[in-house]
Order: sequence, then C-alpha cells, then structure tokens
Amino acid sequence: MKLTLIVPGLSWLDAHDGAEVLKGLALPALATLLGRARIDAAPGPLSALTAQSFGLSHLAPARQDALAAGLDAATGHWLIADPVHVRIDRDRALLADVGVMNLAQHEADALVGSLNRHFAEDGMTFYAPQPGRWYVRLAAASGARFTPLMDAVGENINEHLPGGSNGLTWSRWLNEMQMLLYTHPTNDQREAQGEVSVNSVWLWGEDEAGTQPMTPEARLFSDDPTWQGLARQAGQRADSVPFAFDALAETLHGEASALVHLDRLLAPAQYRDAWGWRDTLMQLETDWFAPLLPALKSGRIGQLTLTTHGPAGFSANVTRSDLWKFWRRARPLTSFYPAE
Repeated sequence: MKLTLIVPGLSWLDAHDGAEVLKGLALPALATLLGRARIDAAPGPLSALTAQSFGLSHLAPARQDALAAGLDAATGHWLIADPVHVRIDRDRALLADVGVMNLAQHEADALVGSLNRHFAEDGMTFYAPQPGRWYVRLAAASGARFTPLMDAVGENINEHLPGGSNGLTWSRWLNEMQMLLYTHPTNDQREAQGEVSVNSVWLWGEDEAGTQPMTPEARLFSDDPTWQGLARQAGQRADSVPFAFDALAETLHGEASALVHLDRLLAPAQYRDAWGWRDTLMQLETDWFAPLLPALKSGRIGQLTLTTHGPAGFSANVTRSDLWKFWRRARPLTSFYPAE
C-alpha cells in the first residue's frame, strides 16, 4: 500500500526559533523515517499544499461551499467571509479563527444583519448559514486578491491585506467591517460573558472559472471542512481521520493507496502554543510514526510520503528498501532549521 501523510504544522512555523522549540524532544521513529527518506524542500503556505493535493493552482471554493451550505449561489460572485477575532499585539494585528470562539447562530445572524444594512449600497449581501462559516455575494467580481484563511491564522494581518487592482478599496471596506463589528452590541454582550468577540471577517476563496478540483488517486481521510468540501466537489468522500495508524490499517482492508490529512499539529503551530505542539507531536510519534516504521519494514506499507508546509516545509518519500540503507543516519526535525 502507498500511504501519503499530509501533516500541517509538523515543521514549527517560526523558522528562527524552530530548533529551540524542538530542543530535547525525542522522536526516534520519525527521525529514522526522515533519515532513510529522500527529501525535497517544500517551503510554502498551507493553501498551496492543499490546492496541490487536489490538482489546483490555488483555492477558490466560495461558490461551491455556498451551494453545499444550501444558498442560492448559482449566480453572482461569491467570497467566503469567515468570522474572526483580531488582536492587537504591539505593532501587529494577529488573526484568530472561529476555533477560539463559542459562536451561536443568533449571534451570527445579528452580526451579519448589521453588515448587510451597512454594505447594501456597495452591492454586498452577507449570509451566515452556519455560525462559523459566512459568505458574501457580490454584484461583480472583486478585482482583488485575498489570502486564504488557513494562511492568515496566527499571522499579522497587515501582511495579508487584499491585493490586486481593487486591493485598496477592499482594505478600506475591511476596515469598515472591523469598526462596525467592534462596536456591535452582540460583541459587547459576548465580552461581558467572557467570550472572544467577532471583531472582523476574513474574505477569501472567490470563485473563478476552471477551478474544478481533481480526485486524489487514493482513499481520502480528513476532518477539515475545506478538505471535505474539495473532496465533495471532486466527487469523492473524505472519511474521518482514525485516531491512530493501527486503526487506519484496519479501516483500509488492503486498499492500494490512502491519503491522510492529519492536522492535529496545525492549531498549536498557528497559535504558537509550543508546549501544546510538543505534546501533540509526541502523541503522533506514539500513535502514528512508531507503528508506521514496522509496517514499512514488514511490507504492509510499500511507500510512505510525508509532507508538511511552512518555512521549513518538506516532502519526504521512503520505501521499504530505503529502510535497509543503514548508513543513512536518523534525521531529527531540528535539522530542517538553520543553525544559529
């Protein structure tokens, strides 16, 4: 069987302190796999890795996601308008997604209602079919470039503002959205209850022609809504990710190939939670990398491809025969970061 593991966040996302975060962390199975593997550097954003997994040059899922959410999205131009929280930290504005919020539908409806009243004359109509995923329908194409949310979470949004010919206009509108939401009574109530406010939206994913995703040639496993949506558009089902490799092996029943989007490291990496990231990585060593090594040695798996993103991103390919190359020393994750 050929197994592809895509593990977002496996390489710590701050290149300058990656080695420091990994200091003292023993991951013998992962280090052995990386030491025997043929490795290609693959630095880049998560959206690029996601798009490539479905044969796309970039992500543009807004219309298809809106249709799947039950909206009448066959016409018009569409953007995803995800509810987010922006926190000012010195000279930076850091972005947090809905994963840090407990957002109810009636709160989403109230916030979207205010956005619709304010931006009606600008040809925008906002929708919140679910509390954590909003959309906006435009009268015409935006004429701007937007950064996918997955690339902006935990980052300074000043480095990801809209670009393109209409980028300045959209930056101004985004600022208006932030001011409107910042003073909204719903957010006053949320903050009084100790909840994180929804003080901005993140626009991305504008639909374009010729962005039909292709079906990966493998059984697909992912818990991520974007991956599940892309799989649905490609006519493929994305099953839930098993808790460990042994459970995956039982599920596959001798199938030829599988692609597993294992994203448990992503949130702690994005939010720079070093201890949470280390704990999760040690659990992945126990549940996935340690049992993968004997499975590869025994031939239960013929080929393993392990891919991650970020400044120290890489793609590692190792076969059963590669494990016999004992002269290749174990390679720790720290080796992917520049020496001080």
